[in-house]
Amino acid sequence: MHIVTIVIAFFSVLIISNLTHRVFPRLPLPMIQIVLGVLIGTLQPDLMMRLDTEVFLALVVAPLLFRDGQLADITSILKHRYLVVYLAFGVVFITVFSLGFALKAMLPVVPLAACFAVGASLGPTDVIAAGSVTNRLEFPKRVSNIIKGEGLINDASGLIAFQFSILLLTTGEFSLKSATLAVLFSAIGGGAVGVLLAVLNYLIIGFLEELDAKDVRGYLIAELFLPFISFFVAEKFHVSGIIAAVIAGVLQASRFKKITLFDAQVDTVTGTVWDTVNFSMDALVFLLLGIELRHVFAPAWLNPEYSNIQLIVTILGLTVLLFLTRGICLSFYYFLISKRRKQKFSRYTNDILLITFSGVKGTVSIATVLLTPTLLASSQAFKERPLVLFVSSGVTLLSFMIGILFLPLLAPEKEVKKDHLLEIALLEDVVLQLENEVRTLKNKRALNAVIDNYRSRIQELVVDSEGEDIKQDFQELRLMILKIEQDGLEEAYRRKEVDEESYDLYLRFTRRMERVIVHRFVSGLDFQMFIFKRFFHSLFHRVIDWQKGTKRKNISARTLSHEQRKAMRSVFYVNTERILQSLENLEGIFDSKLLDFLQQERIRQAELLHERHFIDRVIQQSRPTNTEEMMRGYYLERKFIFEYEELGLLKKRQAQELRRNVNTLESYSLKENYSQLPYEFFEYLRNNE
Repeated sequence: MHIVTIVIAFFSVLIISNLTHRVFPRLPLPMIQIVLGVLIGTLQPDLMMRLDTEVFLALVVAPLLFRDGQLADITSILKHRYLVVYLAFGVVFITVFSLGFALKAMLPVVPLAACFAVGASLGPTDVIAAGSVTNRLEFPKRVSNIIKGEGLINDASGLIAFQFSILLLTTGEFSLKSATLAVLFSAIGGGAVGVLLAVLNYLIIGFLEELDAKDVRGYLIAELFLPFISFFVAEKFHVSGIIAAVIAGVLQASRFKKITLFDAQVDTVTGTVWDTVNFSMDALVFLLLGIELRHVFAPAWLNPEYSNIQLIVTILGLTVLLFLTRGICLSFYYFLISKRRKQKFSRYTNDILLITFSGVKGTVSIATVLLTPTLLASSQAFKERPLVLFVSSGVTLLSFMIGILFLPLLAPEKEVKKDHLLEIALLEDVVLQLENEVRTLKNKRALNAVIDNYRSRIQELVVDSEGEDIKQDFQELRLMILKIEQDGLEEAYRRKEVDEESYDLYLRFTRRMERVIVHRFVSGLDFQMFIFKRFFHSLFHRVIDWQKGTKRKNISARTLSHEQRKAMRSVFYVNTERILQSLENLEGIFDSKLLDFLQQERIRQAELLHERHFIDRVIQQSRPTNTEEMMRGYYLERKFIFEYEELGLLKKRQAQELRRNVNTLESYSLKENYSQLPYEFFEYLRNNE
């Protein structure tokens, strides 16, 4: 497949998987991406993406772990350093031997060294896979720090164990002393390389600052380049590139914070870029996992020499042993801790279970086992290689599935407590102040649009503060109102009460209403039927409009006459009566406060239309040219945040979060590179009424 086609396919899958997850949030995003990967591998059997392990670790895993190192709470992780080292090295090596001997017992045809290689590929916890499962769950902070700390360094021990297993497989030689020294040399050497390159990067940046040659883009490129160069330099000296990337990330984030405009710009840009890179890399990891699963499964599964039932039993047995080994090792550690602290062992049970089932495997395991050679020490073909790949891939997938299924039973889903009461009160104060100011102005349109924006924000916060049931009711009522608007417009058109131009302008208003409906809270069938009907009617009117346009080729664009505007107002008033009556009929079925909120909002819109400000305000809300008035709103918002904090109504963290929101909105409002075409079109219609 051509590289351009692969890139397009990847981003298409990225979009599809994200949209699917948004519509069905209970489906884990990684699982969706794995399924799509398997589907691609099935539909494109010739697509064999050779997964070079070193390239994969360098280009995908290293930058992800570098960023994890930057964001990690190292102080908290160091509090659990003994357990982290125990999991990353001790438990990994115990897992290598337990899985290796078990696989040899289940499949005697596989050489023992190859069995150890399988154990080595499955020993380390895949930090990317584990993070994708645990991020949506509410873990105790200590458990999260332990899992993150383990994931940052355990790939090194797994790769070293794998390398010695392969050495034994291909040469028949093995030395425990050499293996132990190699582990120490690799870990310490990787850390040293990471420190050296992080310091070197810091010195280069400092030198550029002294020359007044600092540049945000240059700094960003240097930071993005650091994990790659750390990995490759470390591997060149035969030490752990993974640990080098992690240490470089930790040190990169450990510098003194300077409050300068340049540093603020760098932080904003790098944060956004890293978020995008992380999201894309995570998706690539699970997509590749799905594609590789399809290809590594087939050779062993379709081979008549192997019993498929025996293969399934082997995968099940090794997966159970994998988690059992991890659980026993953790239980032993916590048993010693409980004795030393003179505490009951039972208090650690939940931590043991969470850490045990967080030990899932991912693409790194498959990338590692793909390094298994095709020739043995005797130069004979390693015909059991497909079997090794199948078993390792099967255990990887099953362990990931178990993590997805079992962890939600042990930890609740993260539930963001959304108490926006103080924020709503603060924004209401801003609106009240702006309404007092607007009374003294001759040109009220710009400031009125700012008030409308604040009211929209208040509406979103009010709904967001409620539970899922209220949100669903709110969206269903919005859809009902939208249907009434559409049906009323179509009825008026059939009665020839509005012409094509009036119909088209009113339709834009209904489409604006449609955008605020959260689709996952309403019936998918109802919404799709509404969209289909609207599309059909819109297509019908476009055909008529096109036919009329061909007859009026030399006629300039018509302006809305007094009669057209009057007809549009009439449609709105008729629809308003129907909407208010429908909402009133729903008393006792839906929450009365919710119904009252929607009724008052509709009445306010009708009053604006009566005052001939409604269309102006709709246009102004979409066109960010009232910058001066928006800045006034943001000034008042900051002022009230400060006052609320001084009065003790807002905590410091809450005030900081609200200020960040204001900064984001202000930065967006000050942008000048927005498209003017649609706004100028609406302005043309307004000025020629």
